[in-house]
Amino acid sequence: MFYDIDMYIKTFHKKVGDKIYTYQYLVRSQRVGKNVVTKILSPLGSVADPYSPASYINSLSKAPSADTVTQARLYTLPMACHLLIEKTLGLTEAIKSIMPSLTINVPLLTKLMIISRILNPESKLSLTRWYQNLYLPEKLPKTIDVHSFYKTLDMLIEHKEEIEKYLFQRLKSQQLIDADVVFYDLTSSYFEGEECEIAKFGHSRDKRSDCLQITIGLVIDKSGLPLYHEVFEGNMSDSKTVKGILDKVRNTLAIKNILFVADKGMLSPDNIVELEKLAKEDGYTYILSQSPRTGYDTLKSSLAQKDNTWEKLTEALYYTVKKGLILCYNPFTAKKAKATRDIKIEKLTDFIATELAKTTKTKRKQDKQIIHDRIIKKLHASHAGKYFNGKNDFSKKEEVIKKEELLDGVWVLTGNTKLAPEEIVEAYKQEASIESSFRVIKDVVEVRPIYHYNPQRVKAHVFICVLSYLVARLLERKTGQSIKKLKEKYMTSVILEGKQKQNMPSFLQTI
Repeated sequence: MFYDIDMYIKTFHKKVGDKIYTYQYLVRSQRVGKNVVTKILSPLGSVADPYSPASYINSLSKAPSADTVTQARLYTLPMACHLLIEKTLGLTEAIKSIMPSLTINVPLLTKLMIISRILNPESKLSLTRWYQNLYLPEKLPKTIDVHSFYKTLDMLIEHKEEIEKYLFQRLKSQQLIDADVVFYDLTSSYFEGEECEIAKFGHSRDKRSDCLQITIGLVIDKSGLPLYHEVFEGNMSDSKTVKGILDKVRNTLAIKNILFVADKGMLSPDNIVELEKLAKEDGYTYILSQSPRTGYDTLKSSLAQKDNTWEKLTEALYYTVKKGLILCYNPFTAKKAKATRDIKIEKLTDFIATELAKTTKTKRKQDKQIIHDRIIKKLHASHAGKYFNGKNDFSKKEEVIKKEELLDGVWVLTGNTKLAPEEIVEAYKQEASIESSFRVIKDVVEVRPIYHYNPQRVKAHVFICVLSYLVARLLERKTGQSIKKLKEKYMTSVILEGKQKQNMPSFLQTI
C-alpha cells in the first residue's frame, strides 16, 4: 500500500562537458512498506530558462519573505471539487442546517473525503496525511485524527435521507436533473474481511464469489446523476429490493408521474403489482426488460423472421411488437454471440471425440465411467452442458443450438407506458448510463475493496462514494471531459502557497 508523505520541488544537476545544467521537478514522496519512493509528477524546466516555472520558483527562493511559503499544493481539481460542493450542491450549508450542533467540523471532513475519493482513493488513515497536499480557500488544520473521519461517517449516515432529499431538491431547482425518467439497477462490492453483519455470499458482479459482499441499489436520472441509493445484504435478490426503493423515491424524494426503468432482474409478480398500484395513485409508468426465454414458444415465429419483418431503428437495433411485448434485436451482438458459441462447441466436440476414443484403445484402455465423468466436468466448467446429450454419446443437441441462435442479440421489453414502441426502446437504451455510473463508482472513486466492518460505517463509506460520484459527474458535465482526462491534465496543476496571486484556470470560472 502507498502512503503519501509530501509534495515538494526537487533540484537535479546534470554535467555535460564543462557545463552543469540545473533542472527542477515537482515530486511527491510515497512510503511503500518500509521504503520511501520519490515519484516525479511534472518537470518544471531549466533554472536557466527565464520562461520556465523553475526559473520563477528559483527567483522566489532567492528572495524569501516571512509571508511567502513555496510549498506546492494541488490546486485546480481540489478547487473545482470545492466549488461544486459549495456552490452547486450547497453541501456545507445542508450539513450545518441538518446537524446544527457539531463538535467536529463535519462539512470540511466530508469535503476532504469526497475530494480524496475522486483524486486519491485510499484509506481514511492515508487521508490524514494526503489532505496536506491540497489547496482550499478555507484554512486546513495542521493535523486531523483518523477517528474524526470515522465520527463524521457515523454522523452522515444518520442523516443520509435528509441529505439526499436536500441535494435532490437543490439540483432540481437548478434544472441540473431530469426526474421524469429514473433508472434503477444494482451492483455488488466485496469485502476483505469476514466480520460485517450485512456482508453475505451472493451473486458477485465483481467475479469474486470467494468474498463476502454487499449489494448496492442506485437510482439515477437519465443524465446519470445519482438521486438515491440503498445498501442491502450481499445475498439480497434483485427483485426484493424494488418495493423499498419505490417507496423511498415516492416518499423521501416526493417524485410523482415518472417513468421507472429497470433491468430484467427486477421483474416479479409482486413488483408488477406495486408498480400498477403506483400507476393508479401517482401516475407512475414503467419499462422492465424480461428474458426472451419467457414465452419462447409464442415468440418463436417472430424471432425467426427478424431480418424481414422487424422495424429498423439503427444498423444495430431492430424491433417488433408481439402480444403486447416489444422484441428488440442487435445483429452485431448476435453475430458475436454465435461466433463465440460455435468456437466453444467445436473445441468441446473435438475434446469429446478424443476422450471417447480412449475407451476403444487396445493399449492403455481407460474406464468408460472415468471418461464420462471427465467429459461432464469439462462441460460443466465451460457452461456448455446444455449443447450436448450427456446421457449417451454426448451428441450435439441441434434443437437447443438452433434456439440459442434465435435468441442471440434479443431482449424483450414490457411495461404500462403509452409511449410509442421506438420511444420505449430509446428510453430503455438509456439504462446503459447506470452501468457507466457503477463503473465510475467502482473504478474511479473505488468503493471496493471495503475495509470497514461496522454495518453503519460500511453504509457511510458507500454514501461518501455516491456523493463523490455525484461531484465527479457534475465536473464531467461542466468541463465536457472525463475524470480520467481531467486527472491526466490537472493533477500536476499546483499553486505556491503564500501572498502570490495565481489566475484561476478558465474552466474553474464556469463552475
